[in-house]
This record gives sequence, C-alpha cells and structure tokens, in this order.
Amino acid sequence: MANSLYTNPVYFDSTSGASLTGKVVITAVVWVSDSGTNLDIAADDDFLLSDGNGMKIIGKRAESAGDDLYIPFWGGLPVNGVTLTTMDGGVCYVYLK
Repeated sequence: MANSLYTNPVYFDSTSGASLTGKVVITAVVWVSDSGTNLDIAADDDFLLSDGNGMKIIGKRAESAGDDLYIPFWGGLPVNGVTLTTMDGGVCYVYLK
C-alpha cells in the first residue's frame, strides 16, 4: 500500500511524498509495525512527524523491536501542515478531526 493522504486516518508507509499542506487538527498519531508489508519496527528505528514549519510534532526512537506509539490529542492538536520527516520502519496513521 502507498501513502494515502486523502483518507482519515491519513496513512504513511514512506517518507516520499509524505506531506499534508494547510491547517489540520490531529486527534491521534499511531506508529506501528506492519508485518504484512515487511515494514516492521526494529530496535533503534526513528520516527519524526513535523509541521509545515519543520517543528517537531512527535518523535520517538524504538527501544526494541515492535516498540510502537499511540498518542491521542484529546480535543485535537491544530497544526499548519504535517510532514513525515523520518520513519525507519513501520507505518504511521494520523487521525484528523
């Protein structure tokens, strides 16, 4: 599966072309392994989601294999653009309001 920027949740499996423009409200971010597509998270894999100005929204380094991430933003987090800057493994889902 390729990046899907026009769905909710937005789906990223690659940093190539992984940007949303304009103002959006994020309600949750999920970074998980996807063994079906060979996109597993390994120890020391990095993940970084930034806004349109290059400011960090969320970042993480996996401590072990399969060390995923789920961050809810109750009430929503307004941002100006979203870019998947770094993702060494896994897939990312960005839920929008």
